[in-house]
Amino acid sequence: MNRAGRQKNQRGTSTLEFIVVLPTLLFVFFAIMELSRAWLTVNIVTTASREGARTGSVTPPLPGDVFDPTDAEVRIDEILATANLSADPGTDVTCPTPCVTGSEVQADVRVTFNTVLPFLPMLLDIGINRTTTMRYE
Repeated sequence: MNRAGRQKNQRGTSTLEFIVVLPTLLFVFFAIMELSRAWLTVNIVTTASREGARTGSVTPPLPGDVFDPTDAEVRIDEILATANLSADPGTDVTCPTPCVTGSEVQADVRVTFNTVLPFLPMLLDIGINRTTTMRYE
């Protein structure tokens, strides 16, 4: 068979190969994108937890050494809001009563990571929970 006949028989082969490989490449691309978003969300939640614990550890107590978590919870919400995230129920900042110097302030932040891809929700709708403990000053 001559060269022209061989090329005629392979017409459309590269298009067919592209159609077969394209879904795999798209899946890998979108999976990498979503895992990157999840990692960013974990880092933001970690930062919010640290900032909440730090704010709570330097907030003056109410009369009777009662801990007021309001400022720390507001700080957590501010950090999460900058990334268009919202805290799930169960997010709180605590200190044992009486909250005196040396007590432990604990910030527990919970966020649900939601994927933007319609075919991955069952894989990537996960809860992210970070807890930070600092000494009350």
